Amino acid sequence: MTTVGFNGHDPAHVEVAQFLNGMERRKAQHIVDAVIAYQQRGLRNRDVICKLQLQGIEIYSSTYSKLEAGKFNPTVDMIMALTQVFQCGYAELFREQK
Repeated sequence: MTTVGFNGHDPAHVEVAQFLNGMERRKAQHIVDAVIAYQQRGLRNRDVICKLQLQGIEIYSSTYSKLEAGKFNPTVDMIMALTQVFQCGYAELFREQK
């Protein structure tokens, strides 16, 4: 089940959709692993939430906690914003942690 709605007319959405379609199954786990890895770099949850909100992403601490736990599927806009917050590309955001 996926809850991500892509806009086929937005080049950034198309890029993310193509990237995700090329991945194997555990997409949500990749996001969880990436968020945890960046937290270990010193970003606190509230810092990430604040930066996402400043980019127009409606997110609260409870939603972010669900994202970290792999119980929330982020929107395309949130994925794009996370790459900006964490200053990384999509491949790094979805990279599986070992």
